[in-house]
Amino acid sequence: MSGTVTAPEPASAPAPADSLAFEFELTAGDLRAAIVARGRAVRKARILNWMLVAGLVLTASGMALRVSRDGLGELAPKDYGIGIFLVLLVALQTLGLQAYLSRGRLRQHGPSRVTVDAEAVHCAGAHTVSTQAWPQFSCYLERKGLFLLLSADKRCLTVLPKRALTAPGDTDRLRALLDARLPRA
Repeated sequence: MSGTVTAPEPASAPAPADSLAFEFELTAGDLRAAIVARGRAVRKARILNWMLVAGLVLTASGMALRVSRDGLGELAPKDYGIGIFLVLLVALQTLGLQAYLSRGRLRQHGPSRVTVDAEAVHCAGAHTVSTQAWPQFSCYLERKGLFLLLSADKRCLTVLPKRALTAPGDTDRLRALLDARLPRA
């Protein structure tokens, strides 16, 4: 028995006039842009970013004061560990390095087929099929290269890269569908 589970293929029937279907493969760049956009738009994420940066600055200042007072060799390994840990937290949160670390999962997910209609957002990947009704989203963001749908708690996101919209006017149609259902953030 094989351990591979395959998702059912989405129907390839043409999308109705009031819906938009497109296919794409998410990249680390798409995910990074989405994480950075979410970090700028969501108040809690902005506060967390500032707290992490302030913690990094205070830790570095404290380490510098301790070094200047006690001499260079007086810092314990745990002090260096705390400093490195804070640098990694800041990098992960503010620089969107989660996207870089998620490359393998993105490759496993494979191509996605998304249909946006008046009722919901339907997503199908290599191993998953999901339907997210509009009430599950709180708002959407539009950035240079993507549309980003934020969940009600603004922790989860659905990324729709604009490069997948190949027909003329698809970007405007998608924007109109989103405007009819969600507020812009």
